[in-house]
Amino acid sequence: MGDAPVIKSTALYYNYSKDVEALVDVNLQVERGSVYGFLGPNGSGKTTALSLLLGLLQVQQGSIELFGEELQANRIGILKKIGCLIESPSLYGHLSAKENLEVYRAVYGASRERIGEVLKTVGLADTGNKELKRFSLGMKQRLAVALALLPSPELLVLDEPTNGLDPNGMIEVRELVKKLNMEEGITVLVSSHILSEVEETASHIGIILKGRMLFQGTLQELHLFQQKRSKIQIATSDNEAAIAVLQDYEPEKLQETLSVTLNDNKQAACINRLLLENGLDVYLLQPERHDLEQLFVVVL
Repeated sequence: MGDAPVIKSTALYYNYSKDVEALVDVNLQVERGSVYGFLGPNGSGKTTALSLLLGLLQVQQGSIELFGEELQANRIGILKKIGCLIESPSLYGHLSAKENLEVYRAVYGASRERIGEVLKTVGLADTGNKELKRFSLGMKQRLAVALALLPSPELLVLDEPTNGLDPNGMIEVRELVKKLNMEEGITVLVSSHILSEVEETASHIGIILKGRMLFQGTLQELHLFQQKRSKIQIATSDNEAAIAVLQDYEPEKLQETLSVTLNDNKQAACINRLLLENGLDVYLLQPERHDLEQLFVVVL
């Protein structure tokens, strides 16, 4: 059981109505000690999947195992090992960070000493009597994470934790996720719609679109996949002539450049050589930067 994935869902389906398939055959696997980035645009099924994993929704079809145990068989015992931040928790603007956590301490069965520990972990130990309403957005989000840490969880689930934060707040939360994973040994599942943000922290990636898993693997495997199906932008002295020269590569004409999908990186050199051999000057030959939407297009 110690080697079992922290999260394992098998053939998970969920429908809100006959016409709306929220999840279709979702097989998540989150390894112990990992930071799993769960990626997808709004409405892709991320929150539905997380709600099922946390017992907030009833499983309609499929199965869920957490810590090697079937969720429904030992729901209470399993959930005691999990801290989560799905929606913004109810925190009180007129109370300090410590006072806010004290409100919830008994619910989680945590000691008073634990409040000091989690505030130190999230970098809010020195806020004293400062009222929550005077906190920055990043500080408020870190306090919400502190609340999720009160029960000393083995698994931390964060749903879009950087939403609405300024760049400094995003960095604060990102560094906190790294710290919790590396120093506290907590397995973290963090959902987002921003690939570049998750790449900064995640060791594993799962990508979901319209309720279906498109990719699941390590960050290195994702980068390898991107390299195999990457795109390059090309600008030449005569783009119309270049289209004819590169017809075997099926170039796509953009406003001032051409876009070509590569099956491997060696093809870029072949394209450059082919253009030069046909008397065309190459002004631009560079890889397109993959954002999440581009990656969806590649996968599909």
